[in-house]
Amino acid sequence: MAEINNSVATKRIKLGSILIVLFLLLYVPSFIFWVYGKNVSTDIVRMGDIQDSINLDAVIVRSEVVLNSPIGGKCIKEIDEGEKIGTNGRIATVLNKSSEKLMEELKALDIKIIEAQRKRNENLELFSDDLKKLENEIEGKLKEIIKLGNSNELAKSSKLKGEVDELIQKKATIAGSLSKPNAYIQSLLDEKNNLQRRINQNTQDITASVSGIVSYVIDGYEAFLTPDRISELTLEDIENVEEKGIQKDIEKVGVEEGKPFAKVITDIEYYLVMILDSKLAKEYKVDDGIDIRLNDLGKVVTGNVFYRSNNMDGKSIVAVKVSNAASETAPFRKINIDLIKNQYSGLKVPLRSLSNIDEKNKIAEICLVKANRARFVKVEIVGKNEEFAIIKNIDNKNIDSDNVNSYSVSLYSSYVVNPINIEEGQTIN
Repeated sequence: MAEINNSVATKRIKLGSILIVLFLLLYVPSFIFWVYGKNVSTDIVRMGDIQDSINLDAVIVRSEVVLNSPIGGKCIKEIDEGEKIGTNGRIATVLNKSSEKLMEELKALDIKIIEAQRKRNENLELFSDDLKKLENEIEGKLKEIIKLGNSNELAKSSKLKGEVDELIQKKATIAGSLSKPNAYIQSLLDEKNNLQRRINQNTQDITASVSGIVSYVIDGYEAFLTPDRISELTLEDIENVEEKGIQKDIEKVGVEEGKPFAKVITDIEYYLVMILDSKLAKEYKVDDGIDIRLNDLGKVVTGNVFYRSNNMDGKSIVAVKVSNAASETAPFRKINIDLIKNQYSGLKVPLRSLSNIDEKNKIAEICLVKANRARFVKVEIVGKNEEFAIIKNIDNKNIDSDNVNSYSVSLYSSYVVNPINIEEGQTIN
């Protein structure tokens, strides 16, 4: 009996040992991967675009004509912010304080006229019924006259003719009264015309002497920041420009006599003037084309380098002439821009996913995931910015045979986002 118990115990021990070994074989590798591989983040290669750009603030310089109000008072706009106007076009109408009071009287008078006309229309409906009755009577008597004429009863027909004349006269009287306003309404209309003449005498239209784009933002730089003075501007001039113009709602606040209330931008072309490091500024020559992103408007415009100053303590002033978005930029004096140096398209990956970057030859390595293993592949950097890079496979003809890639990168290839401490052949989930 003891021997049987020992045999059973031995079998249980062996079975338990086998299970423990199997558990360790399965669990330990998973545990090691969980400890060392859990922070490995992967992604797939996608197509994309990147821009190598410089972010800075630019000052807007343009040709502007300031408009002063000839009188003070309430203002009614005819043209909104950023809209175009032709020569001698009416921008606004200004009513002085006397006109404002008269306008209130005119509104009250209009209400009286409307009420009087409403009551008159109610009476017209009653008179229209009377007219129909008269027309029926006239028609009936005319038929009787025709019958009497056929039977040669002239005495009777002449009497009916007199009755018809009276009916026609009565109809004409009623119709005439309907076609003309009554005395009360006429007096109101005469009073309205008189008020309107008095208002016109105290009202003045403001017109534009030139054509262009209208803006109600006056900042005081209109006479200083002009295209003909760009070459005279200093670094201090540009740095000291403030965005101090406020778009006023002149219909609410009104206008003051002799003071500016609007301006006309007389040219669709304007200038973005900026300060650059002199080394960078040398890359831009006059008449060179350049793309600029207007961050405040969320759009990209194309311009040409108009002016580049000499070196001023390591900095230079660069002015770019632009003809797009003139209306949208009308309220701005300073605007945040991205000066786009280069644009690239292709296989896009984060810059931090590249290792062993050779800036001179524009070569780097990317860690691809092939069959759950880390495989480092050399790639060419087509272009990059501070965050992303556009890459492509290296032409094998231009590299040593010992370094020829056994793998290549392609669209939707899986790669390690941050290859720090990743080794060739390491297991990657």
